[in-house]
Amino acid sequence: MSRFLQSASRIMKRLERYLAQPVAEAKVALSAAFARVEDTALIDAIQGVELSEAKAQVSFASAFDLSVTVPQGKVTVRQLAALYPYDNTLYRLEGTGKMVRVALENSARYFKSCEGACTKGPLINPSVIGYNYDVAQGVTYEIDLRRPEGSRIGNLRLSRRALGRWKTVDIAVNSYRAGGSGGYTMFHGAKVGMALQRKTFARYDPVFHREGRTSGGK
Repeated sequence: MSRFLQSASRIMKRLERYLAQPVAEAKVALSAAFARVEDTALIDAIQGVELSEAKAQVSFASAFDLSVTVPQGKVTVRQLAALYPYDNTLYRLEGTGKMVRVALENSARYFKSCEGACTKGPLINPSVIGYNYDVAQGVTYEIDLRRPEGSRIGNLRLSRRALGRWKTVDIAVNSYRAGGSGGYTMFHGAKVGMALQRKTFARYDPVFHREGRTSGGK
């Protein structure tokens, strides 16, 4: 075997050991299958890290791959990399209630409008790529698909109080969103309060412990 192949083999072995390293623990099995239609512990884990690391009030995150699963037990670097595969920078933006609302309206374009009980599909808008559908944490809100695009978000609240348009809000988003991509132009140009490279796998440990205890039926 040549020196090059020997060196490559050693690097691959070190990489495999790193990817197999346990960094967290899931108390229950977790899945992203329904992350775009219901509250999901995997997205809660991402949001929890974003809020904690950015010291923000509200965070935005998306389910990149609905096939991602995390079995009960030890969670490895490889599994976390599948959950959040992009090496984005985490930003804390100095935003407003209006910015949060407009971002949620943009996200809601992922769904088509419907009538009545909205029991007839399809309800997914094929013109909106799935990973451009973000959910927000730190606020509560409702999406009414019976209303036209741009006016679907209702009952938007922060700390149980209605979120006013000009209320200042610290918002955690990734660099892709902060740049205005995916239709999130409301974030572009906002003042950046903090930027942090997403190399914080260890931070998932307490989050997975918490979500694992509370999310079995989510």
